[in-house]
Amino acid sequence: MLVDKITEYTIYESPDGGRTVYARKSGQPDRYLHSIDPETARQLGKIADDLMWTEIRNMAEHNEALQKAIDNVILIYRLSKENAK
Repeated sequence: MLVDKITEYTIYESPDGGRTVYARKSGQPDRYLHSIDPETARQLGKIADDLMWTEIRNMAEHNEALQKAIDNVILIYRLSKENAK
């Protein structure tokens, strides 16, 4: 018999020096996020928020209620910024 025992094991890979670690089962191409450091998670969260706000602005071009809400947010932002001076 060529193979007496097949052992399944987990392979851990990090494309960025350990900030994110992915795991996959031996012989499998699909991997999953195993761990992520807090700073990288925070940065990814900010990127996701920026993408969401881009989508909101794009949708507001055809959605009057959404545009009014954005206008209100901008007004509150500007007033808050003036009061902070």
